[in-house]
Amino acid sequence: MTENEVINEFAKREQKLTVIFAVSFAIFGLTLLINALTETYINLALPFLIGFALIFFGLYKVYRCPACNSAPRAIGRAGVQISPRSCGNCGAKLK
Repeated sequence: MTENEVINEFAKREQKLTVIFAVSFAIFGLTLLINALTETYINLALPFLIGFALIFFGLYKVYRCPACNSAPRAIGRAGVQISPRSCGNCGAKLK
């Protein structure tokens, strides 16, 4: 892949991650709203677990470096780096 293709593909993956975050927070927020406005009670554990699973899936399956297919990590740190300029694994420019 060329540098521009990697940058464009990573931008698409960032957009997908943004949608996954929005859906996760919407599920949790909708549950809080239903609990506040109606007499029914929905246990918050299930929406929280669904949202956590979506975020985990988004970070580790969707949000990957197009060049080496690894999650972009900060150099010397554990976890996923959000909005990196370059991949900590292969050094490819992502922005």
